[in-house]
Amino acid sequence: MLAPEEFTVGTFASAPAGSLILPRNKHEATAIVGLLDEAPTAVFLGNRFQFHYFPTTSSHNWSGLIIPNVLVEVDESTAFDPAYGNSSLGTMVRAATQLSIYAKSERSFGRHVAVPLVSNLPATYDGGVGFTKWQVVLGAGREKRILLKIDVETADQ
Repeated sequence: MLAPEEFTVGTFASAPAGSLILPRNKHEATAIVGLLDEAPTAVFLGNRFQFHYFPTTSSHNWSGLIIPNVLVEVDESTAFDPAYGNSSLGTMVRAATQLSIYAKSERSFGRHVAVPLVSNLPATYDGGVGFTKWQVVLGAGREKRILLKIDVETADQ
């Protein structure tokens, strides 16, 4: 459950980076907002347009329930080296000072991009690590609530 002060409603353009957007009806979609090239960017997480991204700055046609200040947690048992092989869309990758999700644009022909969700982390020393299971949470400790779980291995790609 969400307290009334933990969410708002608006367009994707009004959702700051670090927000989870949930649908209110069948025409809306679940998305998480990161920053790609300093621009707020939404990545769809539901079945519709799964793991596609687009900049949200002028996105006034998409809207939903906006939950700001969410956190991403990864399942360490699914860790792998993304340098060896083709990482799936939706994979969460920690490299350099960022935690990013692999997503693709609508017209990308299969090429994916790392959309940063968290920046300014302590730098990794060498390479990166990918995770195929992760979740979006709100709060910490006893107050933590899991809002969404993603398993890339079972996702429709």
